[in-house]
Order: sequence, then structure tokens, then C-alpha cells
Amino acid sequence: MTDIFSEIEQDLRREQVNKLWEKYGIYLISLAVGIVVVAAMIVGWRAWVTSRAEASSAEYDALMAVAATQKPEEAAAALGAFAENATRGYAVLARMQQAGELVKAGDEKGAVAALDKIADDSGVSPILRGMAQVKAGLLLVDTSSYDEMNARLASLDESGNIWRNNARELLGLSAYKAKKYAEAEANFSAIIADEKSSPGLRDRAHVMQALLAPHLPTPAVADTTTDKSKEEKAAEPAPTNGADAKAAPDTKSE
Repeated sequence: MTDIFSEIEQDLRREQVNKLWEKYGIYLISLAVGIVVVAAMIVGWRAWVTSRAEASSAEYDALMAVAATQKPEEAAAALGAFAENATRGYAVLARMQQAGELVKAGDEKGAVAALDKIADDSGVSPILRGMAQVKAGLLLVDTSSYDEMNARLASLDESGNIWRNNARELLGLSAYKAKKYAEAEANFSAIIADEKSSPGLRDRAHVMQALLAPHLPTPAVADTTTDKSKEEKAAEPAPTNGADAKAAPDTKSE
């Protein structure tokens, strides 16, 4: 009897499993296939990214070797074309190099445009974007207005930004050129007060403070002479009645 009940129980379980499979089997198969497809896509995407990076690396090395033998404007054009289709990391490197070649060719406006492409790319790391902003600022500090420089560099003047003091220096120089001496002094003082400033930045800030000194109002010095005489008078003992007068003659007869 026990064997019969066991067989019945097994048949019922098989029947239940078959019903569940008929109802949900297609979904389980789809899920399994989906997992396999997604895994294959991830592996394929990683392989594609790796192969593209390797190709960009090889192309960049070859490009730099050729650039060393070209005129600056030719090298800049080749680097710009490469940057358009390269992976983001090598595109940033290429544009940095392109800016350098354009400066050599005397095209500072083109160099700034190449650096601005890096600074405006939200996919690039903040450190590299900040570097591009500072490099562009160095090229523009002699020709741009203080307001233009401030619009370009103000975003770097934030706590924790590694380019903060470089931006302050450029803003200070721009303010000095524009005869905004108070703004210049504020920027150079901030560099000196910041313990994270490099020694070179601090030294240059001290030099600029010396140049600024004749243009800044001299702090008012209190007149201590009058105050001192008042204090000395107050310290003297008060004269007694008749002390300063001559003694009255003695009218008593002897």
C-alpha cells in the first residue's frame, strides 16, 4: 500500500511540474536566452572597446612620430582630424598636443578653440577639463578683459579644485592689467593664505603684492602723540588748593 501511495504522489508532482512548465516554461527559456545574450553583448562590447583603444594607441604613437617631422600647422591639422574619431582619452591627448602645435604656428585663437573642446566636454574628467581651462587662460590673459577671464575661470575657484590657485593667479594678473588693484590683491592674498599653494605660486604672489603696494590705499595710522600726552596729563597728581600760589605772609607779630 505504501508503494501505491508513493507512486500516486510522484504522479501528482510530475503532473504539477508539467502544468507549471506549460504555463511558465516559455518565460524561463526567454530569461535564460536573455541572460546569455546580455552576457555576450557585454563581453563583445568590452572586446570592442579594448580593440578600439589599442588601435587608437597605435595610431596616436604613429601620428606623434610623423608630427615631429612636420610643420606645426600640418601636425595640428593631423592631430585635430585624429581627435574627431579617437577614443575619448586619446582625443584629449591629441587636442592638447594640437593646441601646442597651434601655439608654435602662431595661431593662439585656434589653440584656445582646441582647449575649449576639452573644457566643454562633460565626459572628460574634471582634472583634465580644468587643465584645459588654465592653459587657455594662460594664452588669453594678455588680450582678454578681466570680465572675460573671470567668466572662464571662476568655476575653478572652488574648495577642493586642484586648479584653484592657478585660476586665482590668472585672475589676479588680469585684474592687475585692468587696474582693478583691489581684486588683484584679493586673489594674490588668497594664494598666499592657502596652505595647498605650491611654493612657486606663493613666491609669484608675493612679487605681485610688492608691485600692487603703490596702487593700494595706505592704511590710516593713528596719531599716538596726542593720545600719549593726554595719558601723561591724566597720570599727573591733581594740584592741591593754593599749592601753586605763594604762601601768605604771617601777619602775627612776634
